[in-house]
Amino acid sequence: MTTVGRTSDNGISFPDDSNVSRYHAEIESREDEYWIKDLGSSNGTSVGGASVDGEMLLKDGDEIVLGGSSRISIEIQKEESNAPASSLPTAVDNNESEPLAEDQTESAETIEEQKPSSRNKLLAAGAGIGLIAILAVGGIAFYATRGSSCPATAVIDSIEAGETIVGEKSIDVTINDDTDEGCVAGAILYVDAKQIMATKDIPVVFKLNSNDIPEYADGLPHSLNVVLFNEEGELISATKSTEVAFETRQVAKPEDKKSDVAENQKDNDKTAPVEKELSLIDISNMSKDLLKQFSGNKAYNLTDQQFLKEVRKKTADYAANGYYERAAKYRDVINIAFVRENNLDASFGFILAMSRSKFTPTNQGGDEGLWRMNPAFAQANSYNGLCGTETLSDPSQNCAARAAALYLKNMVYGVFDGDMIYTAAAFGKSPADASIWRSALPANHTNVWTSIKTAQERDNMINFFAAGIVTENPQKFGLKDKPLSELYRLTL
Repeated sequence: MTTVGRTSDNGISFPDDSNVSRYHAEIESREDEYWIKDLGSSNGTSVGGASVDGEMLLKDGDEIVLGGSSRISIEIQKEESNAPASSLPTAVDNNESEPLAEDQTESAETIEEQKPSSRNKLLAAGAGIGLIAILAVGGIAFYATRGSSCPATAVIDSIEAGETIVGEKSIDVTINDDTDEGCVAGAILYVDAKQIMATKDIPVVFKLNSNDIPEYADGLPHSLNVVLFNEEGELISATKSTEVAFETRQVAKPEDKKSDVAENQKDNDKTAPVEKELSLIDISNMSKDLLKQFSGNKAYNLTDQQFLKEVRKKTADYAANGYYERAAKYRDVINIAFVRENNLDASFGFILAMSRSKFTPTNQGGDEGLWRMNPAFAQANSYNGLCGTETLSDPSQNCAARAAALYLKNMVYGVFDGDMIYTAAAFGKSPADASIWRSALPANHTNVWTSIKTAQERDNMINFFAAGIVTENPQKFGLKDKPLSELYRLTL
């Protein structure tokens, strides 16, 4: 029996996923079969898209989804003979840390003791003693191991989350082994659950060269793990997954041609070129940092590759110098209307204005002001009740800020339970229409990309994130402006 849940005393634990219950489910071996049972979890368990009501038989290739967000991929392999399984690859036997040959990654990555055959074994990605599950959430792999009495643990010291590895990089592993003689015999390095290297050298240092694994140089986040094993070949424990990107070649800087310089200096240097396109892991990390500016402590999955690609593409619309100077003109009216009068985050007002008008309050169609609101809509719902004789297009933007803040307050607290991201996506809807749209969202909508299906709402959300990460990270986009948060830093 293997328990699955959020707390660390489970056989497989997902401590960072609040959608997973403390004791969410259990997987039980019965003869040659494996069964999963939901333990009355709050957000449910599904296998292959089907909800687990009571118990369900697991099949080879099944994907278990816990709480709508955490996933376990299942592989069931049948042992055909009593012959001992493969030991460590040749690279390990020679005490060298080298990449595995192509044919080794499939046949020699399993490290296990000799056992009677004729039994099915539950595995994930071909690795394991007893049970090893790989949790893949947006490209992050996590290993939970059972079957060894060795208490050793390991930590990767030399890699930071979000780092891009170019050329050779030393992967230093610190092992915490309190046993008298030490029970760790070696370690295996995985990238996205695929074994790349193995070694019996202690201390453990892997020399990983990104040029040896060009298939991972795609700008996407990949999970890096190290798994320890003992003298019997049992897998002991794994390090926490670290998201990294790989680059297999130096990116050439554009030639400094006069014609190019002249082109880049057009329009008074309002647009600055970016020499190298940011990776998706950069976009993901900047998006996560952006969320820290908003109250409510809402959880979102921002690792969907299509979402990140769309945000990265949209950043080009906002990567132009001058936004800070334009926004500074309206600092006081935004801070007063959003924070003092309506108890909203100042960041919400600024970033939403950037996403909709880039702080250029010209009329667009029938919409006016920094937030591009429709005057008839504002009038019909009394959002402009404090405007007096001013209009949404008044140069001071006093009326526009008050009307937008009042409207958004009704949306944030009256419809979306404090969720500003989904409020930004629904901008333009009446609270009644927004309530209908919200009711159509899945119960667990932490993944904003898969939850939002409608084109306009997706576009609003993509614009919001793109505007936010550009204005908070101007230097990464080749801009000379200050971060937008400098205008509301004291209100955070």
